[in-house]
Amino acid sequence: MKKVIFYLLENQTEANESGVLYYEKLACQKIVEAWQANLRVQVACQDQAQAERIDEYLWQLSTDSFVPHNLAGEGMKGGSPVEISWPQKRSSGRRPLLINLQEQFPEFANVYHDIIDFVPVGEDLKSLARVRYKCYKEAGFNLKTISVTCD
Repeated sequence: MKKVIFYLLENQTEANESGVLYYEKLACQKIVEAWQANLRVQVACQDQAQAERIDEYLWQLSTDSFVPHNLAGEGMKGGSPVEISWPQKRSSGRRPLLINLQEQFPEFANVYHDIIDFVPVGEDLKSLARVRYKCYKEAGFNLKTISVTCD
């Protein structure tokens, strides 16, 4: 069965010095875990600026957490195991896991078996996450929510 895991952030944490938000950092941790489990990952960002923040953050991780990745349209044909895209620059290859950082329901969600999504703390972003949750449910996904306390 298709499934979505929502990570519900329990408290507010500021962005780090490079501007990476807590849920973006958590997304990067999930990318590393997926890569270490031999999964290919599509990361759907809200915009190019967010995609570039995620890309840069992944390059700064320790060698133990290295993840072969690229921005959509870069790298080898078919993309690397982890590809970071945004609405104007879509994926070049098929991957089993989608990590969604977009505020809206990804219209291409149905091609994925597993999706990770986030519920940030801000009320506007929470409201958008509720809409995505409803859309996933209507699309037939099995939904699970995991609470996360920001550190």
